Amino acid sequence: MLKMRIDVEDLKLKISESTEKFFRQLSRKEQKKIGQFTTPIQVAEYMAERLIDNADLAKNKTVKLLDPGAGTGILGLTVVEKLFSRYPDSSIELVAYENEPIALKVLEANLELTRTWAVETGLGFSYKIRECNYILEDEGILEDSAFTFESSYDLVIANPPYKKLSKDSLEADVMSFVVHGAPNLYGFFWAKSAIELRPNGTSVFIVPRSWMSGAYFEQLRAFVFAQGSVVELHAFDNRNNVFGNTKVLQELVIVIFKKQVADSVKIWFHDDIMSLNESKPILIPRDLVVIGKEQRVYLITNEHQLALAKWAGTLPSTFLDSGLKMKTGLTVCFKNRNLVEDVPSENNVPIFYADDFDCHGISLKRECGQYLSKKRTGLLQDNVDYIFVKRFSTKEESRRIQTAYYDAGRFSTEKQISTDNKLNFVVAKSSDLLKGAFLVLSSTIFDEYYRLLSGNTQVNSTEINSMKFPDASSLVRLGKKYTISELEQMKQKKIDRIILTNFGGEL
Repeated sequence: MLKMRIDVEDLKLKISESTEKFFRQLSRKEQKKIGQFTTPIQVAEYMAERLIDNADLAKNKTVKLLDPGAGTGILGLTVVEKLFSRYPDSSIELVAYENEPIALKVLEANLELTRTWAVETGLGFSYKIRECNYILEDEGILEDSAFTFESSYDLVIANPPYKKLSKDSLEADVMSFVVHGAPNLYGFFWAKSAIELRPNGTSVFIVPRSWMSGAYFEQLRAFVFAQGSVVELHAFDNRNNVFGNTKVLQELVIVIFKKQVADSVKIWFHDDIMSLNESKPILIPRDLVVIGKEQRVYLITNEHQLALAKWAGTLPSTFLDSGLKMKTGLTVCFKNRNLVEDVPSENNVPIFYADDFDCHGISLKRECGQYLSKKRTGLLQDNVDYIFVKRFSTKEESRRIQTAYYDAGRFSTEKQISTDNKLNFVVAKSSDLLKGAFLVLSSTIFDEYYRLLSGNTQVNSTEINSMKFPDASSLVRLGKKYTISELEQMKQKKIDRIILTNFGGEL
């Protein structure tokens, strides 16, 4: 056993050296082009450990392992090494897909090193390299939606390509059953591998967090959740630290997926990749994590966030069902520069921007570009009361949802206005309903609730519209108590006290 351990360390060193050599050959531009980033060894080892810990392998004489986006092979080979340390009598069959020429050469060398090591150590290891596009290889079967594969894998491990595709790409055509809006290649890898897993099989992926709530991933969530369950989620504190010096500007999560029904999810929050094994999980009921018909996934990493999720679960309605709707501002100004004007006239209307916020009210603040020509009627909207919400904030800002009440009466000479695309605006069936909704949207507890759903600094109107919310009658009763001028000047502490008093919860 000691000799095997020494041999393993020597093998890992050789694989690490060849992988590092490959990595140095690629510029960041080249990495981005192929949508692929080398997984740091700390992350690879942790993913392999979590995969094996969740797998049912004790009775398996042969373990079939898939690495569908193998790169240099670091993930699949890390699983192989750890599997042999636990199940030395097992036979392991690894199937690795790679079609990038430089990576393929390194992959071949690394797999052959491992095969030689296994022979010398008396272990049962074999491999196949498939030099093709993983998604397109079985396109006929996928197009027929038969989902019948000769291969049935026990384990899958992947750091798939993160790459946006056009809707008319070959991959999107083949995987049309999970396409909803703009597709991303990593979602296709997850969906296809879920099909290829045997019943009770297990996979681990490291992917962007966007699949958890984005509307574009709704079909993907519906499909994979029909196949099985997410049993673990791992989030990271610093969105730059998962891939070290490669500067991947993605908020990544590690996802453990099992092809069976599970009623709970373990969620970890890691400070950094150097202390992964020091973090402790929190166990959350699945119905507090996977929410609504869109099956959006809430990232709950501590007891306070769990309390927020339970509070949201007590709300009786959704934003839309309460008679409210959030929309995105109508005018993309840089595309309509010829319509933007500096001086008011009978032929233009005020256009409102995020920097027109004045506490919780709205003022015309710009010295230029504050008006929009009436030539494009599709960019105009009625001058009625709205809630304005900034679409974008920075990571450093204390709030994601930043609100202002737009009082149409202050601009009574205008029949129409316009809104910049960097604003969202909320419409309601009555002014009292709008005022009540304004208080909820402006509260700290709702802001924190929204952060469970999205790590993005953008406030997404589609997500807000589907979120749990007080019912219309409660909002109207609340709105009747306050004038618009009171709302515009109201301090945060008072807003929070009002919402906690009326709808419960704690901060």
